Amino acid sequence: MYQLPDIATLPGLPQQEQDQVLIHLFEESNTLIQYLRPYLSTPFTSYLDFIQTSRDAFLKLVNDRDLKEIQTDYRVHDIISCHPRLGVPKTVKLSEHSSKEQASLQSNDEIISKFIKLNEDYESQYPGLKFVLFVNGRSKDQVIELFNSRIERNDYKQEVIDALNAMCDIAIDRYKKLSAKI
Repeated sequence: MYQLPDIATLPGLPQQEQDQVLIHLFEESNTLIQYLRPYLSTPFTSYLDFIQTSRDAFLKLVNDRDLKEIQTDYRVHDIISCHPRLGVPKTVKLSEHSSKEQASLQSNDEIISKFIKLNEDYESQYPGLKFVLFVNGRSKDQVIELFNSRIERNDYKQEVIDALNAMCDIAIDRYKKLSAKI
């Protein structure tokens, strides 16, 4: 299993190893890697500090920008879309982390069909985005309820903020798992 390198070594690691850190914390995305790469040269005291810096960097894509700028910024779409859809069939290839995180959502065909429909409704409501939620500890019913409430809310900018925050919450959880002593 992959283990995160010591945070103190992050700035001096070869680019490929830095990229692996980002992939394991967030998911694979060239846009995300390019966007966060400048921050990797900064020394951090902890991965939590790095993830908070990443959260702040992501939210710069939204803060002080009008809706049209956010909707047309390919970086917003690419970064958020690196996370897979929730509740996809087991035949869909997911990263090792996403596969474990979503295992409880892939229980039967009826639930998978419900998630397929929710993903379609969400992506129709919010073009260019995918629904991102930190699902750990939430039941399928809670996830479905949150899915529906965010579709009904109809607030594109808030969706971007929620998705970026969820990505960082997921990264914190992954960090804890990747740094746990076996």
